[in-house]
Amino acid sequence: MLRKVPLIVILGSTGTGKTKLSLELAERFGGEIISADSMQVYTNLDIATAKATKEEQARARHHLLDVATPAEPFTVTHFRDAALPIIEQLLAKSKPPIVVGGTNYYIESLLWDILVSTKEEQAATVEQQLSAELMAGMSTAELHQHLAQIDASSANRIHPNNRRKIQRAIEVYQSTGQTLSEKLMEQRQQPGGNRLGGPLRYPHTILLWLRCQQDVLNERLDKRVDGMLQQGLLKELRQFHNSYANVTLQAYTKGVLQTIGYKEFVPYLQKYDAQQDDRLEAYLSEHQYQLPTSEQLLAMESEAEHLAASLKLLSSCCAELKLVTRRYSKKQLKWINNRFLASKDRQVPDLYELDTSIVSAWPEAVFKRAECIIDSYCQAQNCEILPMAKRVHPGADLNEETSHFCAICARHFVGEYQWGLHLKSNKHKRRRESQRRKQREAAEQAARPQSKPVAELPDKTL
Repeated sequence: MLRKVPLIVILGSTGTGKTKLSLELAERFGGEIISADSMQVYTNLDIATAKATKEEQARARHHLLDVATPAEPFTVTHFRDAALPIIEQLLAKSKPPIVVGGTNYYIESLLWDILVSTKEEQAATVEQQLSAELMAGMSTAELHQHLAQIDASSANRIHPNNRRKIQRAIEVYQSTGQTLSEKLMEQRQQPGGNRLGGPLRYPHTILLWLRCQQDVLNERLDKRVDGMLQQGLLKELRQFHNSYANVTLQAYTKGVLQTIGYKEFVPYLQKYDAQQDDRLEAYLSEHQYQLPTSEQLLAMESEAEHLAASLKLLSSCCAELKLVTRRYSKKQLKWINNRFLASKDRQVPDLYELDTSIVSAWPEAVFKRAECIIDSYCQAQNCEILPMAKRVHPGADLNEETSHFCAICARHFVGEYQWGLHLKSNKHKRRRESQRRKQREAAEQAARPQSKPVAELPDKTL
């Protein structure tokens, strides 16, 4: 007996091989690929965002690549509204949709009913547009205070520094007349809903999680950055910078202009021009695209000071990109653990782990296992490969919709779990002890008897 055609979702950190597996599964099962990457929806920056190459795109049909320009906004709501009809159409044709990407919130928006949007919101009125302009002129603190007046629950749940979410909550109220809290409550009260939102959309879903040993992944990510230079990253960044850097007054806080792979190079792009890019390209080509070491830069400075300075800045940008990319991969790992494996009352499809650490073992360790999982599911047969066991998050029973402010550290925290972690942290304890020590010293100083000044003796000199 055949089951319904599944929705296949490939999760994983940057650099774990998601594109490779998506192509192999699309060819094996006749599926089509839906990119769930918040940066790959934009045109340009193909190298910086590790977009599937034209040759790879020719192997299987891809959706939601290059569907927006950097000059226009593209939110998770835009993504969801574009992706859901594609999934429905593919399922109707008995073709498995293969969702692949590193933007986990995009993937969540497809799997569960978690976003709040309305028809009124999609057709914004002039008054709403004017309101948006007014909000743009307000500080984040002022916006949070305004939200507290119209929707205290949301203000308590949203971090006071999270301007995007604060504005979003205000916009929902302005466009619908209902608070975001009221809408979330309606969503959560649906059958299958939970504190994270509404129910699961597609019960016939297979989640494949590509994992890689962190030290192996770090080395792989570093090599990928070096490879980007050889693919023409510098030229791509220069063209993009010249076209879009000044497209908005908030250029470095919105959309693709904040993508990993571009913003790290802004210091170089702002200081040097295309002619210097050509000089660096010539140097890199001559040296097999190996950036110079600190010792080599010092030796160069006396003969080619300008070239050495630009190479030094470019090397710094590349080092920053490597660092940020490694951090992002860990953040992706944490998200999947918390939202897919440790949600107490959420309907989560079975999650299967595939180890991509050893490249030579890929056919057996990754592709064959994924093929077996999908085949067994489609044929309604037991699979020898078991899904990952669910785990309990240590904050599962805590209130995650309340805010706390630490006066000692001058920081806000949302949720009892994060608040508890902070109170137990060494940094907080050190600051608390330092404050107590200063208070004791001040009290001791105040308690000491004040010595009386010595009276001046009369001047007897003649």
